[in-house]
Amino acid sequence: MGQNSTEVAYGFGQLGSAFSNLVAPVYPPKDHVIVAITFLADSTFSVMETETLDSMGPQFPTHQDDELASAGGPDANYLGVVEAPATSGTAAGVITLTGDIAATNALIKPGQIVLIGADDDGIDTGLDSMDTGAGHFDPIYQGPNKQYLEVVGISGEGTGAGNVLVTVKAVGAATLTNLASIDTDNTIYFLDSYHGAGGTTVEGVTFPKGLTVYGRWTTVTPSATGIICYFGK
Repeated sequence: MGQNSTEVAYGFGQLGSAFSNLVAPVYPPKDHVIVAITFLADSTFSVMETETLDSMGPQFPTHQDDELASAGGPDANYLGVVEAPATSGTAAGVITLTGDIAATNALIKPGQIVLIGADDDGIDTGLDSMDTGAGHFDPIYQGPNKQYLEVVGISGEGTGAGNVLVTVKAVGAATLTNLASIDTDNTIYFLDSYHGAGGTTVEGVTFPKGLTVYGRWTTVTPSATGIICYFGK
């Protein structure tokens, strides 16, 4: 008898699986991806290629160390939807972004969540410290301590040296007062329902025996230890 439960299919391998203990790639069947990997021994990956959903859907751990999909990524939930350098902010909730950021401008949308960090050091070292003195709040989306900064509007040239003005509102316990301290040492990160921030690459990472990780990978190349790859749609 057939079953229509995605949870059962993914959890028990009814859509297929493969074992490998070789330094060689594993590929899913036609119209499938690898949705889970169980480690039978401590393992590393030279390739952990995600299905590049980017703006269309979630992202997952990957060996790629390029921050943007346009540069060969994806970004492994490192910088959110996009990051941008700031020059100033106001207590009324207007953050000024500068530089040749036409592409950045196109990715910033109302409803996104704003993180305010210090200068970006790159995906291999993770996010720099968050700058609470410049108005950063760790986002809490539910419950009595709810607080976050949310984009409500964007305007400006967005090309060449033109400024882009992002207007944000404070939700819950968050306030806008410290945004006036934003300066050229700050990097602004924008999150949505598909893009998180702070993730790094799996280069050189050892996954321990007995662990199962979940995601959407188009191919993986493990070390010569032992993994089981489960396939799904």
